[in-house]
Parts: sequence; C-alpha cells; structure tokens
Amino acid sequence: MIKRIICSIILLIICYILQTTLFWHMRLAGVVPNLLLILTVSSGYINGHKDGIITALMCGLMSDLIFGSVIGLHALIYVIIGFLSGYGHNIYLKNNFSVPLVLIGICDMAYGMLYYVFEFLLRGRLDFIYYFNNIILPEVLYTMLAAIVFFKIIVMVYRLTVSPENREEF
Repeated sequence: MIKRIICSIILLIICYILQTTLFWHMRLAGVVPNLLLILTVSSGYINGHKDGIITALMCGLMSDLIFGSVIGLHALIYVIIGFLSGYGHNIYLKNNFSVPLVLIGICDMAYGMLYYVFEFLLRGRLDFIYYFNNIILPEVLYTMLAAIVFFKIIVMVYRLTVSPENREEF
C-alpha cells in the first residue's frame, strides 16, 4: 500500500511536470495532452474507485494551481472522472490496451464538455461548436496518442507495487 502511494505521488509529479513544461512546448493545434487525466483514468481503471478518486483529487488540485481561474473546478471534474473510471476496474484486462484508450478518450471528451459548461456556458458564451472543434476534439486526439505510451508506463509502475505472487493477475 505504501509503495502504491509513493509511486502514485511520483507519477503525479512527473505527469504534472511533463504536462506543464515539455508538452507545453510541443503543442499541436494549440492543445496539450492531458497527462493528469491519463493518470486519473488509469488509476481508477487499474485500482478501482477509491484510488481513482484520491488520484483525481490530487491531479485536479495540481491542475487548478496552474490552469484554473477558480480553485476546485478542475478538482471537481477530475473527481467525477476518477469515480466513473473506477467502474472500468471490473472489466480490467491486463493485456488489452484498447479498452483503457477508449475510456481515456471518453473521459477526456467528458472533461472538455464539463469544463465548457462550468467555465463558458454559465457565463453566457454559447459557441459550443467552435469550442468542440478547436479545443475538445484536438485535445482528445492528442491525449489518446499520448495515452498509448503513458498508459503502458503507468501499468508497469503499478505492477511493481503488487506482490510477486499477484503480479500475473496484474
């Protein structure tokens, strides 16, 4: 348990640093892949609701520190996504990477739509088609491309936290 917490904190810091520095300079179509969302969905998918929610809260607060105009908005969205991705834990397959990639894509789409509702729609900005085509869709595609690599790394790190006799199940 302690190993998993330490590994989750290290993964959180690495994803946060990569998202805010390296990938910020590698923007495609003006968007950055959401590595914190990949970590949140992966944690919920691999470890269940509880770990998904805790990781989501930490990722959301870290995201609020640099990207948020209101403290807690990203945390709320991430916690919702972390909780929902925990339902994928019931269908976790250790060698199937298509299910988590689809789950990451769906969760990133939900993240973009929830962010639009809370940040823009409530202020009367109604141009959803523009926001969808220029922000949500490119971010979903870029995040899914990044998830191909990062999900495998996250699985390998979480596999190290499991006892050797349970490693085959992971």
